[in-house]
Amino acid sequence: MRSDVLDICYLRLSQEDGDRVDGPAGESCSIASQRQCIRDYLERHGFDAAGFTEIADDGWSGTNMERPGMRRLLALVEAGRVRTVAVRDLSRFARNYLEAGHYLEFVFPARGVRFISVNDGFDSADVGESTGGLELAVKNLLNQMYSRDISRKVKSAVDLKKLSGEYVYGAVPYGYKKGKEKNTIVIDPPAAETVRHIFSLAASGENITRIARRLNDDGVETPSVYLAAVRGGRYRTRAFWTYESVRNILQNRIYTGDTVPFKSHVESVGSRRVRYVPEEQQEVIPETHEAIVSREQYYLARRTVRSNRKGPRTRADNPFTSLVFCGCCGNRLVKGRERNRSWLCASARYRTDSGCATVRIEDARLREIVRRAIETQCALLGERLQSARRDGQGLRSGRLALERERAALSRRLERLEGESLRRYEAYASGALSREEFSLARTASASEAGELKLRLAVTERALASALEGERACTGEAGQVQGLLGELTSGGLTEGLAAALIRRITVEPGGAVRIEWNFRDGIADAGREKVLSPA
Repeated sequence: MRSDVLDICYLRLSQEDGDRVDGPAGESCSIASQRQCIRDYLERHGFDAAGFTEIADDGWSGTNMERPGMRRLLALVEAGRVRTVAVRDLSRFARNYLEAGHYLEFVFPARGVRFISVNDGFDSADVGESTGGLELAVKNLLNQMYSRDISRKVKSAVDLKKLSGEYVYGAVPYGYKKGKEKNTIVIDPPAAETVRHIFSLAASGENITRIARRLNDDGVETPSVYLAAVRGGRYRTRAFWTYESVRNILQNRIYTGDTVPFKSHVESVGSRRVRYVPEEQQEVIPETHEAIVSREQYYLARRTVRSNRKGPRTRADNPFTSLVFCGCCGNRLVKGRERNRSWLCASARYRTDSGCATVRIEDARLREIVRRAIETQCALLGERLQSARRDGQGLRSGRLALERERAALSRRLERLEGESLRRYEAYASGALSREEFSLARTASASEAGELKLRLAVTERALASALEGERACTGEAGQVQGLLGELTSGGLTEGLAAALIRRITVEPGGAVRIEWNFRDGIADAGREKVLSPA
């Protein structure tokens, strides 16, 4: 039996169980009770309970098989490293009866995994060829029904809190902070002042881009920078205001003191698909908290937002979409509609004092630079193709020589074994003395040891040669495929993404191209800097 085969006890506590306690390990009482229940069963039935490896998911729903612990367990099963899985009851394993039945009746038996459910009195070793399928199916169906019932109850409780005006929406929006009472928010004065300023500018007729530019010119901290400083923790910060950051504030009705509780909902229990409710169908709970702006200001600002709405864009196919970046701020450059001739940094709209305004390049010029660069790299690709083929041929010759050596060593070992057998027969028949037999056996053992060592070295060298040959063959095929695409169809968006990792346009127009491949296409991450001239 393999030494790395595991016996596993699986434990799970869902958020619905509500059985969590604070402690040094942050562990749940329910987890501890499951562990004790399984351990008692194992000891009563002659198992080595201390030899079981524990895998736990604390705070995960049974309808979700993508739990970290469950993923680890199933990966070990697929690798053939699990002998036994023990759970307190089937609901700890899964509450989706179809998925649970698939593993219990097909996957586990096929991998030779013994499954024990303590409270259900189920041990797959007791049913033999029979799966006990009907009983398992019924139990799993009941578990799924229970899970859905619990989920509905939890959702209903949260929905009631929303309808009663409690704030149960996760992160508190910019302009507010958590109140002293549970599920309440109160005004955060410094941030609220910025929110009022934004609404005031919008109500006076300023468009969103000009508002963002004005905030940047005045040195007003962005929400992400402010929240990172005030609340601490890890925030992805943006140093300047943009169209989106201003628009998001102006569109948020929470600043009026009202709450919109049901903007979206999960389609079904255990599903990740979210459905958004149209604005005209959304329910509004009035006066759930202190307002930062009046409803009149909010509607005046919404008028500004609507007037700033851009019509549908007709995006022309461009091979460099999502590949071109600003060398000043690191954001992507934009080109937009087909009639726009230049790539530019949108940050320049909002930061008039930055170098982003000098980051600009005509699309035709960018195409020419990249075309010349790719032509150069194609020549290097051709050289790489020939080199890969030569390397592959050399490795193949070496591999064949190693295979011949391995065969010769194996044949010599077989002959030694035959000679040893015949020598023993001669000794047993008296044709060979004890001293002669002992000396011959010692010499034979010494030669066999040397041959086995040489054979092991040869096997390792052969494995390395095979790996190198496959790599060269794969690289040659990949390079040949790229060259074929380039010559037949030209540079498409997909091909550009395969070749190019990043195109950076520096202030002044210099272009820096980072390639996705080593050597000819990207030599160990080496970059090519090209002039626009």
